[in-house]
Amino acid sequence: MRWQNYLISAPFLLGNAPGEAEILGAAVWLWMHSPMHRDTPLSALPNLLLPIIKSEQYVLASRDNQPVFFCSWAWMDEISERRYLAEPTIMTRQSDWTSGDRLWIRDWIAPFGDTARMRRLIQTEIFPYHCIRSLYHRGALKGQRVMDFRGSQLSRKQARIWRQRHPVASTQSAEQGR
Repeated sequence: MRWQNYLISAPFLLGNAPGEAEILGAAVWLWMHSPMHRDTPLSALPNLLLPIIKSEQYVLASRDNQPVFFCSWAWMDEISERRYLAEPTIMTRQSDWTSGDRLWIRDWIAPFGDTARMRRLIQTEIFPYHCIRSLYHRGALKGQRVMDFRGSQLSRKQARIWRQRHPVASTQSAEQGR
């Protein structure tokens, strides 16, 4: 799909899945350019990237034949959400990626300044009717924070109702889901 001056691969939506090796290569290349991702060990890729690619839960955007954005997500249930908030990302279970209806952005990598446009893409084209959460990492001093977003076709009222019905899972009971 062409969107503005980007070529978009979003197989769950468009059915245009490039090969797994091509997506893995583009994602790893973008990770290498991201300060938050570049030190991730190769041994983590089977847990952090391959489940996303196999379940087609990603968007890859390229401009001028170069990857500029990679976004991945998980559809979690409450128990998976608790684990995600309480445990290191590397501990994500295979079943957690597609366990429920709580949409969480897992990776947002736009190392070349495309974040604003890609946010618009996600909210208008990819998930226009969904509530979306992400975990915002700001280092050891500020810790992490849950961020809430909504698709462009979802009213504030609809988003508020969804969030009331799906409050962020408490991490205190994450041990129960193990």
